[in-house]
Parts: sequence; C-alpha cells; structure tokens
Amino acid sequence: MHKLSTITVCLLTFLLSAPALAQKTAGEHLDDTTITASVKFALLENSVSDGSNISVETSKGVVQLAGFVESEKAKSIAEKIAKDVNGVVAVSNRMRVFNKKRSAGQKLDDTVLESKVKLKLAENEATDAGKINVEVRLGLVQLSGFVNSYQDRDIAFTFVSGIDGVKEVINSIDITR
Repeated sequence: MHKLSTITVCLLTFLLSAPALAQKTAGEHLDDTTITASVKFALLENSVSDGSNISVETSKGVVQLAGFVESEKAKSIAEKIAKDVNGVVAVSNRMRVFNKKRSAGQKLDDTVLESKVKLKLAENEATDAGKINVEVRLGLVQLSGFVNSYQDRDIAFTFVSGIDGVKEVINSIDITR
C-alpha cells in the first residue's frame, strides 16, 4: 500500500507541473525533481550550510543554488554538497553572501516585499512567475530559477526593478538548456 501511495504522489506531482515543464521529457522532469529533492535533503543534513535558506532548482541535470548565505565558506560547502549528488551534471552557484544582521522589523519588511514581488510577477502576463524564485534581504531582491530565454529573464528583471520598495535587483535567473 505504501508503494502505491508513493507512486500516486509522484504521478500527481508530475501531472500538476507538466504544463510548466512541457519542454522537458517526462524522464527529464522526474530526474530533475529527484535531483532537486536529493540536493535539498543533502543541504539540510549538513550543519555547516543552512539549507533552508538556499533555493534549489534543476534543469536537465544542472542544479542552480540561489539565495543568501552567511559566508563564502557556506557558499563553497553548499556547492560541493550539490556537486556530490548523483545525477548532477553541473552546478550554477548563484548564492550571495549576506551576513548583515536584520532586526525583526527588517525581516518582516523583507517578507512583505518578497510577497509583493511574487504577487506582481504572477499578475504580469509577460513573466512566468512559476519559474522565478524571489529572495529579499533589506530591500535587495534576488531573482533565480530557469526561464526559456534571455528576453524572459530581462523582462522579469526590468519589471521587478520598478516595484516600490525594491532597492536593487540581483538577476540570478539562468536560461534553460
């Protein structure tokens, strides 16, 4: 029964994400999903890097790491962990070192701005919000993920740059291979 439940969950996950991943074959999608989950798990297992603050996306075996970490050491360790996961072809390390302390109010402001940016991306028909991750630190917005073209990447950057409260945008979006 447990095996049937696992297969059902995998099938539902695939069916729900299929429209956004139409350019990938079913095998590529399942491989990428497995790689992403394996990398996230490996990062969370390691006490040196805070895996919960690292965004992980995979496209055709290329793993993108993004988000904010506290040191170059944590950034380097996270990349090594990702490279060691079975099936990883390459790692695009887009993580940024951010070691400034934030007050509770600043963290709340960042959360509100992150939600605002995600909502605006979802409302904009020219951006594929489902493929774009957003992280915010003190008004500094990092965009990451995989999109289909440089034009899609540039549209997201330009759009987010104009949102009230955004101080700077780091465009860490990669192009799907």
